Amino acid sequence: MSTVATTFLSVDDPKWHAFYGLLQVNAHIVERVGAAMERETGLPPSWFEVLANLSKGPLRMSDLASCLTLSRGGATRLVARMEADGLVEREIPKSDRRATYARLTDKGVEALHRAKPVHFAVVEEMWSRHLDDEQAAVLEAVFAQVLRGNGIPVSDPE
Repeated sequence: MSTVATTFLSVDDPKWHAFYGLLQVNAHIVERVGAAMERETGLPPSWFEVLANLSKGPLRMSDLASCLTLSRGGATRLVARMEADGLVEREIPKSDRRATYARLTDKGVEALHRAKPVHFAVVEEMWSRHLDDEQAAVLEAVFAQVLRGNGIPVSDPE
């Protein structure tokens, strides 16, 4: 990573405050959403994230890993645990023996359908009800801009 000259002079800079707010939301709200999801559905939040990303169809393991908030190695181990639980399958297509794809099983589809209403209700309670549509659109655009600016693909789970 290259060293970038800082443009803010102190922690009073609004951009730093915005970043710190993001850290606080991640540390507190995201943790609470995940805990509620696991308590009410039995699915850890990282499992829901995998199921949601695979809901549109199979993905190459490398593409799935880049969509997740885990490291590549963490994504591989997670998919292996989910495969052992029968929620996903890994397959190697005959047309490209070097690629491995992950896809939802019927059990995974059922788990996602059971978890989605709970997930959306918890997110509504802890996040969405505090924003109007314009604020949400600005946040979505800002997060996408920061991700793209750092060479990170922007994923859009269902």
